[in-house]
Amino acid sequence: MAADQHGLETTLFILYPNILFTYDLDMPESTTLERSVCFAVYSAMHATLGLYRELLAPWGLTYQQAMVLAAVWELEPLSPGELADALRLDSSSVTGLLNRMEQRELVARTIDATDRRKVSIRSTALSHEIRSELSWVEDCIASAIGLDRDTSSDLVAGMHRLRTNILSYTPPAPATVSHNKEKQSWNSTTSA
Repeated sequence: MAADQHGLETTLFILYPNILFTYDLDMPESTTLERSVCFAVYSAMHATLGLYRELLAPWGLTYQQAMVLAAVWELEPLSPGELADALRLDSSSVTGLLNRMEQRELVARTIDATDRRKVSIRSTALSHEIRSELSWVEDCIASAIGLDRDTSSDLVAGMHRLRTNILSYTPPAPATVSHNKEKQSWNSTTSA
């Protein structure tokens, strides 16, 4: 494996010899990191969330809040647990999101009169007022992504397979651990 001018490719291969890379002929000058599947997923997510942050700013919404609204509009009424499942979040994250969104009157939680343990989440009039405005955000995202319908469908299916595979994977125990942070801290040794 040839190293790039900084030796990054060789270094990464030595550190992570089994990492999944693509060797695309259209990327002859790219580093090993740029050809890593995991880094591609991470950097695409980072870029996408940055664009959402910019586009959602006029409404004072975060990406997660926009996803809550999308789920509630599609699935309401739903429980906090159902919302957490739909968004692939833990329940404490959903509780915080719902608290902030309820304060802004974007969602409403109602407690069942016969069973106070049952809570349902619904959209509000205010969330419906901004729903059509937020379609502009999705149009911008679709334009920025620049993929046709078939390619987008294939990408979504591939990402779902990737998530399923990762969540179902059970890693083997490491063969060796050469550094034990209880015995030595990287910050504890100083030279004079």
